Amino acid sequence: MRGRLSLLILTGALAAGCTSQGTVGPAPGAGSGPGASTGSHSSATGAPTSGSSPSGTASGSQTGGGSVPGEDATVVVGTGKVKVTIYEDYRCPPCKAVHDQLQPVINAKLAAAGIQVEYHAVDLVDHSGSGGKGSLAAANAASCAFQAAKFQPYREALFAAQPADETVDAFADPAKLISVAQTVPGLDSPTFEACVRTQPFAGSIENTYTAEFASNKLQGVPSVLINGTQWPVPSSGDLATAFKQALAAAGA
Repeated sequence: MRGRLSLLILTGALAAGCTSQGTVGPAPGAGSGPGASTGSHSSATGAPTSGSSPSGTASGSQTGGGSVPGEDATVVVGTGKVKVTIYEDYRCPPCKAVHDQLQPVINAKLAAAGIQVEYHAVDLVDHSGSGGKGSLAAANAASCAFQAAKFQPYREALFAAQPADETVDAFADPAKLISVAQTVPGLDSPTFEACVRTQPFAGSIENTYTAEFASNKLQGVPSVLINGTQWPVPSSGDLATAFKQALAAAGA
């Protein structure tokens, strides 16, 4: 199964996304129905949880589900009753565009204990015509940062450092991911660097791709689900306002 980055056109809203169909088309979720609410590892017992802290603290390592061994790459933040599930790829420009608009809303809802957010970083672009290994490497590094209680700051730094062109596989170089970590106070350490280089979360990340994208349960990234139902991404208007309205309708 191959994925491909589609064209992103933002005029105050998301118009297209990174699809797994190998074609340029509408963003996943634009007028879509229910989607899978969890990745292949999110149901693992005792997945790391950070309470309501937006930075995240790890509560230990798990075994990722599926046939590929590895630590569970699922990141869960917050304790609210409304569950938001996000699938994203740090090489994918549409993921950055959606993140930039939704993250202030997410931060506010986390601070108010209104939502729980489950993050799945995936390697869709690596499986596309662009090839490479940067999506997988960056996703693994984000879970390494979660272990160090620096997930959100490092996630922000990854998106800020994202090459504008998806074909530039800069994140495949461990030195690049470590240099990004050096911009997050208190993150870079021998433990973090070893985690970046050995990629203990790689099996879990690959399993999520296989379970959710190669199987066509989800059509592309970014995919955002609210209480297990894929959120239809608006084709016009204010994305943040639409997201807030959707969360309010769900009880957050």
